[in-house]
Amino acid sequence: MDQPYAFPLEYQTVLPPDYRSDQETLQNFGLLQELSFSGVELNIIEPDSIDIEDLKDFLSGFGMVLRQFASGLTAKAFNISLSSLNDDHRKASVNQCRSYIDFAAAFDAGVILGFAKGGVSSDPDAARTAYMESLKELVGHAEQSSTPLLTEATNRYETSVANTLDDTFDLVKDFDSKCARILPDTFHMNIEEKDTLGILNSYADRYQLFHFSDNNRFLPGHGAIDFQPIVEFLKEDQYQGWIGLEGNIQKNVRDDLRTSINYLRPFLE
Repeated sequence: MDQPYAFPLEYQTVLPPDYRSDQETLQNFGLLQELSFSGVELNIIEPDSIDIEDLKDFLSGFGMVLRQFASGLTAKAFNISLSSLNDDHRKASVNQCRSYIDFAAAFDAGVILGFAKGGVSSDPDAARTAYMESLKELVGHAEQSSTPLLTEATNRYETSVANTLDDTFDLVKDFDSKCARILPDTFHMNIEEKDTLGILNSYADRYQLFHFSDNNRFLPGHGAIDFQPIVEFLKEDQYQGWIGLEGNIQKNVRDDLRTSINYLRPFLE
């Protein structure tokens, strides 16, 4: 299938254990195929329970691949914090994330570090130092399989680690590794950044995925962010990465996705 968009699209969703028989999942993935999505970011509560070859086959049936392991669901479920000031907790979180790297590597996918970074800390400077120590250990592991680790810039109400793209770049800039990447997200940028296009230009060579999510955390087209100038910037900058659609659901997945793509299509094509 020819790529109908200027950039390949991926969608973040939860993969239930019974994904082959769950009708909602089958209908949603069918729509992703219809809308010409190329990949997915999957939240999987227990990735160790997944038959990797079966999941590859399942996704292939819809013309898609796993692009990212989205660690948010597991981070919440298992209280993962790579910036924990309790060193035992931090090390346990690192070990858990190593297993996510191994899972993602089987798909040539990346690992998103959003909620896994840890929450709001009483000592932000110490939390950032702890996160950098965790990232040092994880990057070394990720390099064995060339698995990208995407530190997501998320807003100050969610974490003390990596709020702006400047913050995020400072965490990864000293790693001489292509595995240490940053991940911009329009929802969080709408809160933290003064100049969206300017800051994107500053770090254009450090991200390979860009999350599109509206200001109200619904999918693009359901809020107030104007995505057209962002897409035009990416085109002019000859961006070579992917666009990931992420957001809460307002009505239902299929209606919301159709609305979002209908909104984005005129300037994504």
